[in-house]
Amino acid sequence: MRALLSHLRCDSVMQYDLDIKSKYAQTFKTIRKILLSHPQIKEFKNAKQTSYRDEYGVVVMMRAKREHLVVASGKGYKLQEKFPELQGSGKIVRHLYFKESDSVDEILLREMIEESFILGLEADEIKRLRGMRR
Repeated sequence: MRALLSHLRCDSVMQYDLDIKSKYAQTFKTIRKILLSHPQIKEFKNAKQTSYRDEYGVVVMMRAKREHLVVASGKGYKLQEKFPELQGSGKIVRHLYFKESDSVDEILLREMIEESFILGLEADEIKRLRGMRR
């Protein structure tokens, strides 16, 4: 029973609360500030990560791990060609990794965010047009 209660307590902690106290807190806060400077981005907190979304879907998800801060782009597979800094080979998400002393390239991050907005809008428009053809 104690193990179950301990597990429930851990799950109720938001990843955000851990990230803002982690050794990557300054980087997390810097990236968060950049993301939230876009009025169309909203922040969502859960036990596994903090995500930042616009009306078309996830723009970025963040989570501090032991070895780095992970910034995952929700449309990363479509951004990787234009932004080779993104790492990963999965079906959708690509990542940026930040060590404790890494600085955030604000210009690069803003360009990726803007491109994510465009991709989301384009995907929505394609869905809308397909729906009109039926």
